[in-house]
Amino acid sequence: MSTYYKHTKTETIEVPYSFRCEQCMKDSGPLQATITGTRAEINSNFKNLDDKKQQKLADMAHKKLVKAVKDTYKDVTEKQIYSKAFGDKCPHCNQPQSWALGGLKKERFSTSIVCLVLGVILAIGCYFCIETESNLTIALVAGGICLVLAIGSFIFNSIKIANKQRKTSDSVQKNLPIIEWTAVQNILNEQ
Repeated sequence: MSTYYKHTKTETIEVPYSFRCEQCMKDSGPLQATITGTRAEINSNFKNLDDKKQQKLADMAHKKLVKAVKDTYKDVTEKQIYSKAFGDKCPHCNQPQSWALGGLKKERFSTSIVCLVLGVILAIGCYFCIETESNLTIALVAGGICLVLAIGSFIFNSIKIANKQRKTSDSVQKNLPIIEWTAVQNILNEQ
């Protein structure tokens, strides 16, 4: 049996932004949102990568960062959906901002979908791989647990959204954050 090593790299970038609080109307001052690309990964039989593979891993990580920045930019400019990277808690009164609701709503189903897919895979795996007389029961229990987790996750996310909506509904003025995209313009210009 041969061993292999998983080599990973993740790139991040800071995007400056600020906002005027919708509750206390004070300026947040300069803040930083950290946008992170998904993890790039190379499997190797060697503990250390040679220069060519290290460069390939760095290029993969950079491409994933470029995609994350472009996706975030597109969501903000076209749909007014702000990711969690743009913290919405006012540094003065600690109140949330209404513009952050779109990001929560976008991610409402993500954990639930992962739980459902995991439940289906686990149920099928239990049904076909466990050699007992009660493999159908085990498969149904495994799938049922994942279904309950998916429903629980959906309810939890819905409660978070409802709480934030309740806290931001009485705000006097709806403001949007000011994001300095010029700090990442070189990434936005990449193909």
